[in-house]
Amino acid sequence: MTPSPPVPRHDAVHIINALRQGVVPSRGLHHYAVGQNRELDILLEGLRHSAEGHSPFKGIRGGYGSGKTFLISRLAEEALQRGFAVSQVSMNRDKASLHLLERLYQGIMQQVQLRGTEGNALGTILDRWISSAEEYVTEVQGIPEHLETAVREAVGQRIEVLLGEVARERPSYSAALKTYHQAHMKGNHALKRDVLGWLMADPHASTRQLLGVRGQVQASDTLAYLRELTRMLRQLKRPGLLIILDELDEMRHLRRDLRQRAWANLRDLLDALGRGIPGLYLVLAGTPEVYDDRRGISELPPLDQRLGDPTQQTQHPNLRGPQLPLPVFSQAQLTNVMARLEQLWSVACEQEARLPVGFAASLAEGWTQRLGSRSPRVAIREFISVLDRTRDYPDFSPLHEYSYALDPAILTPQEAEVPVLVDDEDLF
Repeated sequence: MTPSPPVPRHDAVHIINALRQGVVPSRGLHHYAVGQNRELDILLEGLRHSAEGHSPFKGIRGGYGSGKTFLISRLAEEALQRGFAVSQVSMNRDKASLHLLERLYQGIMQQVQLRGTEGNALGTILDRWISSAEEYVTEVQGIPEHLETAVREAVGQRIEVLLGEVARERPSYSAALKTYHQAHMKGNHALKRDVLGWLMADPHASTRQLLGVRGQVQASDTLAYLRELTRMLRQLKRPGLLIILDELDEMRHLRRDLRQRAWANLRDLLDALGRGIPGLYLVLAGTPEVYDDRRGISELPPLDQRLGDPTQQTQHPNLRGPQLPLPVFSQAQLTNVMARLEQLWSVACEQEARLPVGFAASLAEGWTQRLGSRSPRVAIREFISVLDRTRDYPDFSPLHEYSYALDPAILTPQEAEVPVLVDDEDLF
C-alpha cells in the first residue's frame, strides 16, 4: 500500500523508530493521527489567543489510553511550527514537581525548544535577543561597531530598558544577561554556559565568574523569570511560550503537606496568568482523578474554583471551559491507526508489509479485551514488532504464532496499577 498523501521517508523512519521504543514521536504525528480533531482545534484556539497577547490555560482530562500524551505532542508540534517556544515537562515527585517551584522552573527551562534547533534552545533565544539589542544600539543609536566598550555599555543599558522592573527588582537576572552579552562578544563559550546554567536553576552552575549574580534562582524568582522569557520571545517577534505540564497525577502521590504546597503553587501560577503574562500558554494534563479525587485539585478550594467544572460530570461537558475531556480511544480508531502505521512502515522499510488480511483488526480487538483503555500504546508497539518480524523471518506466521502474553516491563507505573481485564489464554 502506498500512503496518500505521500509521507517523506525521513518522517516515516522517525515515527516507526519512536514507536518501536513505545514513545510518541516528536514530529509527523498528523501522518497517523485518528480522531481528536475537535479537541486539537480547541487547544489551537489557545495558541491563537496567546499569540494575540492573552495568557490562557487549559487542563486536559483523560484516562490512561485516551491519547493525552499524543494530543499534547501534536499541540507542541503545531506550536513549534507557528514560531512558539515550547517546553513539555512530565511531572515527577523527585525532579520537576509543583511542590518545589525552583525544580519545576528548572525542568521547564531545560526543556525549552524552538523549531529548527536541536536540544535546549535557551542559548539560541539569548543569542538572538542579545543580537537584537546590539542591532538596536548600532543601527538605531548609531554607535559604531568597532567601539566595543561603547557598544557593550549601550547594550547593557538597552538590556535594562528591555527588562524593565525585573532589572530593578532582581538585579542578578540583569547582571547574568549582561555577563552573557560580554561572553557573547568575546566568544567565551564556557562563560555563556555558566550563565545558561544559572538561568536554568542548575544547582551545580558556577557563579564565580558572573559579576553581580548572587546565589541561585529561588522559588520566589520563578514566575518573574518565566514572564521575562516570554517577554523576550515577544520582543523577538515570536508569538510566545507554550508550557505543557504532563502527568499531574504524580502530584496526587505526594505526602499531604507537599501535595498541598504543590496545589498552592499551581494556584499561584494560574493567578499570575490571570493577571496577565502576554504570550504564555499553560496546558496541564492528568486523569479525571486529578480533577475529582480528594487528593487532587479539589483539596484546595481556591484552585478548584479555577480548574473545577461541574459540566464534566454531564453528557455534554463544556469543552471550552477550564477542562478539556478526552473520550476513550476506541477499538475502531486503534484499527485505523494500525492501517496508517502499516503504510508508514512500508515507506520507512521500503518494502510492502506482509500481514494477513484482518490481522490488524484482530490485534486491536485482542489488546482492547486484554487491557481495555490502556491498550493503544502497547498494541501499537506490538503491531510494529509484528511488522518487523514478518520482514526478518519469512516463515513467521502472525495468525498462528502471535502471543498476547504481557511483559509488565513495557507498562508505565501508572498503567501497571490497573488490573489486566482478561488473561491471554481467555481471549476470543
